[in-house]
Amino acid sequence: MEKKRLYRDTENQKIFGVCSGLADYLDLDVTLIRVLWLAAVLLAGSGLLLYLIFAIVVEPKSVVMAKVKQEERKKDDSDDPFAKYDK
Repeated sequence: MEKKRLYRDTENQKIFGVCSGLADYLDLDVTLIRVLWLAAVLLAGSGLLLYLIFAIVVEPKSVVMAKVKQEERKKDDSDDPFAKYDK
């Protein structure tokens, strides 16, 4: 079972990709997330601040996927003591 990771989806972004990445993480439709986020911005006002915090803190998808690949390589190398000699 693969671990879920939160990221900004820069391939399907409208502004920073926060809603798109959050929709992937929660396995929901991106339109639903965008509508809910817009409602939070218009009704409570704190949605904009939260969006900006997510845009700064959450890493883009390309960075997260590169880290995942690096972790997988380290895991594969640690399983096989002779893996470093195969390269």
